[in-house]
Amino acid sequence: MKRLIGIFIFLAMTIPVFAQSREDILIHIPPVVAARPDHGLFFKENFDAETAAAGYALTEVYNDADYILRLEVRQNTVIYEDGFEEPAPPDEPQFLLSVILVQREDNVEMVAFSFPFTEVEEMYEFNLFLLYQAMATVPLTRLGDLEADDDRWRNKWFYIRGSLDFPITVHALRNVRSVQLDNNGQPDTSVRPMPLHHVIDYSAGITLGFELQYLHWMSSELAFLVRFGDPLSNAFIPGLGIQVKFPIKPGIHFMIEPYVMAQTQLNTIRDVHIPPLSLGGGVQFGVKGGPSGAFFADASFLYTMGKITTPSPYEAMNYNHPNRIPWNRWVISFGIGYKIGFFDRPPHVPRSERRNNNNNNNDNDLYFQEW
Repeated sequence: MKRLIGIFIFLAMTIPVFAQSREDILIHIPPVVAARPDHGLFFKENFDAETAAAGYALTEVYNDADYILRLEVRQNTVIYEDGFEEPAPPDEPQFLLSVILVQREDNVEMVAFSFPFTEVEEMYEFNLFLLYQAMATVPLTRLGDLEADDDRWRNKWFYIRGSLDFPITVHALRNVRSVQLDNNGQPDTSVRPMPLHHVIDYSAGITLGFELQYLHWMSSELAFLVRFGDPLSNAFIPGLGIQVKFPIKPGIHFMIEPYVMAQTQLNTIRDVHIPPLSLGGGVQFGVKGGPSGAFFADASFLYTMGKITTPSPYEAMNYNHPNRIPWNRWVISFGIGYKIGFFDRPPHVPRSERRNNNNNNNDNDLYFQEW
């Protein structure tokens, strides 16, 4: 009856995962430490059989295993307050089976407990249940490894990025007087006001970028930009930008990268003065697009530091105008693209987990929960 209860509990825990298999989890069970050879032989053979029946793969090579299942049989004893120790009374179980599960890669003890018995035959009813207790913390498959593999797309040293951009460029007039004053400071009605207005342009562009992720939480990108048209001259304008990003990595399928940026445009427009520096910032939202890349959407704001000046289009006409027209410029840009990464960075381990691992590695005492 107890064996049926153990099987029922074991199956109840595994049914929700349906087709998932344990065959990629390698378990090594070393020879059982026991004073009596028949105890060692019984538990080694029985736990080998139960482990294989549960779907895990057994290996005789220690270094190939994912987990080590150690078994030890020792005499059940009674320890008194004065430190005197003697075997348990005849009416109590005479032996203790200690079960210890160790994660081989980092030698971390995951489970340790003991179970009392007298005759090995009575353990047929409990061994499967004890195996389930020991394996409760073991994944059904290498889900932890798969998650790490899935996470590689956003933990690369180097990325190449390409995107199609949709910048909205605003040129705003800077303090251009539309009325000429005469010598008395009054409006001169002999000249017409200059019909200039703010200019808003909806154009397209492309960006090619090269990103280096030198910290888990920081990266820098060198971007080459091309804008297909300028609202003041309809010219083809290339540019060069630098972005400093601060990646945020929730879950394993998303990455959010707020950033600050500086950009310069290579002035190809004749008779137009464009200041060399623009500053701004934005945010990039990425979604996993394969084991090494991401699809992303980008939104940014950029302000040109200084005024742009263009020749007046009305110099030959009877309009009130200065010789050159000054403008303020800012750009709101939206883009969609893809970036692919190269060369895996080492896995990031939070500082709190590093401290816990160090504490676990320093603690070599085994803990036994007596049943």
